[in-house]
Amino acid sequence: MRFEGLLDRTAVEHLRGVMLEVLESDLPPLPEGEYYRHQLIGLTVVDTEGRVLGTLEQVLETGANDVYLVRTPDGGELLLPATEDVVPTVDIPAKRVVVSPPDWT
Repeated sequence: MRFEGLLDRTAVEHLRGVMLEVLESDLPPLPEGEYYRHQLIGLTVVDTEGRVLGTLEQVLETGANDVYLVRTPDGGELLLPATEDVVPTVDIPAKRVVVSPPDWT
């Protein structure tokens, strides 16, 4: 990120800890298969057979991979590792995430 008129790190030091917001229309497009975290929030989560598991409520950052917190229809929580084998499909236009939950869920 660059700030007009501020040419180096020292010049923006006063912004440390400040919440910065960017218009979605100003975000650079991502390559196919990549998406911004904010685009995931609110998506419907279904299993590979089409059963609704809930709504993606939060993306948790962990050391190994992100974890999706899914709010189930009964108000519970489902935590799913955001890995290719567990999350084979993210379809932003269709507003859904297809998952293949591990056996322990």
